[in-house]
Amino acid sequence: MEKIWRFRHEQFVERLGWEALRRNDGLEIDQFDHDRALHLALFFKDTVVGYTRLLPTTEPHLLSDVYPQIVKGQAWPRSPEIFEWTRCIVAEGQILINGVSASHVLMTGVMEFCLVAGITSVIVETHPKLVQLLVSTGWSVTELGPPSLLNGVLIVPIQAKPSMSGLRKHHQLYSIEGSTLLLEPEARNPLKPEATLHHLHYCEFMAKRDLQADRG
Repeated sequence: MEKIWRFRHEQFVERLGWEALRRNDGLEIDQFDHDRALHLALFFKDTVVGYTRLLPTTEPHLLSDVYPQIVKGQAWPRSPEIFEWTRCIVAEGQILINGVSASHVLMTGVMEFCLVAGITSVIVETHPKLVQLLVSTGWSVTELGPPSLLNGVLIVPIQAKPSMSGLRKHHQLYSIEGSTLLLEPEARNPLKPEATLHHLHYCEFMAKRDLQADRG
């Protein structure tokens, strides 16, 4: 994980200037990096070039513990199948993986992972422009509150739902063929720890994708 912590420090602290997260050891780690956090890293030639994190909403997360005020006192969806999507970033530069932009590979991978793992939706706090990007790439988006200024940055809380049609749209828009995921043989499913991602969902997911493609 050290490569991931260092990548996060390079991107969020040194590049974006999130000084509150600066550490002398050059590792960006916060209180939400516990055993239940899901880390999705994009590697290219053994180097981390992209990263994002999913946090279970049944436990403390950013919206619950850092800025709940942005939902204006309203409740937001929380369940074992709903995660908070945070810390999404790609390294600077024109990084292409099999001819596809690293940012497109990462975003496609997030939707694919949600479908594989059985995550029904994600909570996101982000800029309105990125909300439009999610909508345009096939996520079903519901706003959970109006846009708010947080540390001088405009953000809006949303719930975004993945779908097979959305994943197909990603593949079509970005000319991606095949799966973007590299799962370890015994990767545990975050919703059912007694089962593996591969055995519980992956074969069913691929079969559904192929069936949908045939019908399309």
